[in-house]
Amino acid sequence: MLLQAFFLSTLMSLSMTTSPPHIMMIVSDDLGWADVGWRDRSMYTPNLDRLKAEGVELTNAYAQPTCTPSRAAFLTGIYPFRMGIQDSVFSALENISVPLDKKMLQQSLKEVGYATHMVGKWHLGFCRWDMTPTRRGFDSFYGMYNGYSDYFTHTGHWNGYDLVFNDRPVWSANGTYSTHLYTQRTIDILRTHNRSQPLFIYLAYQAVHGPLEVPEHYVNNFCSGVTTSEDRKLHCGMGAAMDEGIGNITRVLEELGYMDNLLIFFTSDNGGPVNTGSSNWPLRGSKLTLWEGGTKVTSFLHSNTLLRGNTSYNGLVHAVDWYPTLVRAAGGRNLPENIDGLDLWGSISRNEVSPRQEFVYDINDVKDRAALRFQNYKLTWKYPGNPGGWYNPPPGVNAPAEPRPGRKEYSLYDLNADPTERNDISSRADVSSVYASMVRKLDGYRRLVTPSLRPRTLRAGRPQRWGGAWTPGWC
Repeated sequence: MLLQAFFLSTLMSLSMTTSPPHIMMIVSDDLGWADVGWRDRSMYTPNLDRLKAEGVELTNAYAQPTCTPSRAAFLTGIYPFRMGIQDSVFSALENISVPLDKKMLQQSLKEVGYATHMVGKWHLGFCRWDMTPTRRGFDSFYGMYNGYSDYFTHTGHWNGYDLVFNDRPVWSANGTYSTHLYTQRTIDILRTHNRSQPLFIYLAYQAVHGPLEVPEHYVNNFCSGVTTSEDRKLHCGMGAAMDEGIGNITRVLEELGYMDNLLIFFTSDNGGPVNTGSSNWPLRGSKLTLWEGGTKVTSFLHSNTLLRGNTSYNGLVHAVDWYPTLVRAAGGRNLPENIDGLDLWGSISRNEVSPRQEFVYDINDVKDRAALRFQNYKLTWKYPGNPGGWYNPPPGVNAPAEPRPGRKEYSLYDLNADPTERNDISSRADVSSVYASMVRKLDGYRRLVTPSLRPRTLRAGRPQRWGGAWTPGWC
């Protein structure tokens, strides 16, 4: 009997570890590099701190400088500049979406048997029904179509209500904080899902994007240590509310047994906007720029069974890599041809050298700027953007003066020696061959750019024509 019990337990253990893992992808909106507790002690993020500490911190993870392009890169594995959506975020009345011929992460996961659910901020186009989450591979969608709304009233552009469950506005949610709503919807999915089927949840919190709104008790109870500005104190409260939600979700995951075969991926979609209390210190720049502060993102993986925790991974990781990496972790093999992402699952899970040795930060044909990474070197073409200094340091630390925008066509930085981008080394003789090679390479990429789309703005989509809510069906 003892021997039989041993074999049964061994078989159960093997089946647990070889079955596809449940995957939860959590995206925080506009979370700056120093907006978490392990980089700024005045920020209150104990649950994120714990998950990061127990997991694999990705110390060289990058995304696009703005929201829509990053989310498109996460879900398609393709550089936005190759889809014509690199210039800016999608606006509410634009006839635009991520190209419909691009297969998305959730669609590949459905092909290998996953249930797929989305909670939170879409911002990838919605004026036609076939652009919306439930037509692009998600079994359900609870969230907002646009990139901006009030956290309590859920109204944004044109005073339109922007909170839906699948195809219908959730009017009853008016007055409830969106972070709480998204947390509860995620918990509801976990409690009702049949755990014999692998589950993928894409949880895209609205937090900590503006407007700076949060129930007062988060600021009063958790952010008294913030002394630099009122905006930063509110920012702290918003992060604390999101962190509480992640903690509540984690406890349900533990209670229901998901943690036995679960992969959590957490990331920001871009750097923080420094003019509204966010901090990317000590990195240079802000959201909207190609400086490190706009593109280097807080990111980690956590799994009790698939990864060795309490580690960090220093290899390069770009937003386009998450599509193939998560599909590989799920046991999938069939990926779309001609994606830019690389499968990093093997190198991350074994802590080996990353196959990612270079990436394109962005090539923007409207703002006329670009940047390329090769190993530890970063090449910029024209000026990476404003704000271009160092902002919102911790108390007692003085930020350097903001430098004047340079006029050089190309600049080169060694990010190992100079992670805060203070010294252009493009004229140094010892890096002349690297500099010349990167210039040629970036010039080649620039010739591949798909011109930024110029979508039409259609008055037919104004929410006043649709009962006061944002809805598809008008283009």
